[in-house]
Amino acid sequence: MMRLEFSDSGVSFFHGEKLAGLYRHNDEFKPHIHPLNTPRGHVVTSVSPHDHKHHKALMYALRVEGVNFWEEVPTLPNELTGRQKHIEFLDVVADGTEVGFTEKLHWSAIDGSRPCFDEVRRVTCRFENGEYVWTWETRLTALRPLRLIQSQWSHALADGSKVNYHGLGIRFRRDMAGALGGATRGTELRLDGEATTGLPIEHMGRRPKEVTYIGSIDETWPVEQAGVSLRQETDHALYVLDAPFGFMALGPTNAGPLDLREAEILKDSFTIRVFDVKP
Repeated sequence: MMRLEFSDSGVSFFHGEKLAGLYRHNDEFKPHIHPLNTPRGHVVTSVSPHDHKHHKALMYALRVEGVNFWEEVPTLPNELTGRQKHIEFLDVVADGTEVGFTEKLHWSAIDGSRPCFDEVRRVTCRFENGEYVWTWETRLTALRPLRLIQSQWSHALADGSKVNYHGLGIRFRRDMAGALGGATRGTELRLDGEATTGLPIEHMGRRPKEVTYIGSIDETWPVEQAGVSLRQETDHALYVLDAPFGFMALGPTNAGPLDLREAEILKDSFTIRVFDVKP
């Protein structure tokens, strides 16, 4: 059975006495889940690492022209820092085989100016077939005409197009990176259940329904591995790295900018599986 516990730290998702994850709704910039744990108790996420302080474990954020909800600091002229402000929880299921809540959020510049979105978000978790299965659903209503932009640091492909990294993203713990990150057994990337060859970066821009990232856990013997799968209900392009750190994201602007009319609704829905790999 699963249960929720609410505290000043956030919303804890428990499977029996094991913590599956902590949803931190009161972050200054964007709610996120950290730690995100496997059923054996391995933490698979990293939050605010030294190289990218704005990487908040399992997170969802976008970048609007003039308001940066991703980097948490302005990086272009006349840009403001954005904030996803928690408003309230609704429809809470605190006990059962699947637990979770609906959350209302307001997206604007951190000073309250430049309103961008009102969001209704649903986050749930259940234990199924030896895995933690999360759902993350979002419904964003544009409060004015908006242009969602790509980062100036997007990855350039050979054809000149760029792959952006906004949307639902996950920053992995340091030892789940590839060889450059010092992993014992390296990483494995699967697209729609099929193992890939070459480096994960070579699969930038692909459009899988499901992407699975598996990495090694240090301080275990025999060496254990853990994995996370992201399954999307849309057709977003993939951004993925295993060096110098492990990261992957699926999002609506990964393949290009997106224009929204006032009151237009943007929906996203993901299933996240977190699991252990036997030695």
